[in-house]
Amino acid sequence: MAHENSRRDGERPVPPRSSRSLDASPAPKHQTPSERIAEEALAEALRRLCRGGSWQGVTREIAWRAVTGGHRDPRSVEPLAEAAEAMLAPLIDEALWEVEQRVLASREEYLEARPRDEAGALTAARLDAGEEAARLVAEAYDHVLDSLLSLSRRAA
Repeated sequence: MAHENSRRDGERPVPPRSSRSLDASPAPKHQTPSERIAEEALAEALRRLCRGGSWQGVTREIAWRAVTGGHRDPRSVEPLAEAAEAMLAPLIDEALWEVEQRVLASREEYLEARPRDEAGALTAARLDAGEEAARLVAEAYDHVLDSLLSLSRRAA
């Protein structure tokens, strides 16, 4: 997924819309290598988070954990799952931008140490992107769970 807004020097791009960050459609042909690497890393981190399930399954898991941890009525799972999805999607969108920035920095750092080794630079960027994506996805999950637990405890 390419960023929908063009970049100006020194200006931070707007992350893509939530619905686009979760689809499995093929990448646009005009996509840069850094965008592709970032998307692949984030998609893999999301697949690991889903553990063979779905995005909705993850949001329901978060909601259920908020219900049990906040001593709420189990019937509140559905509204909490909707809230979890609404909170998690923009965090994942933002993570895409952050992972892409890590890809760019990693590639540049590698090329400073080993000029002309583009293949090595892309490999290093992929590794760093995977680590950054995993960290950001876990951080987003924890943030949403903590937010819902806080709401659940206040409502109980």
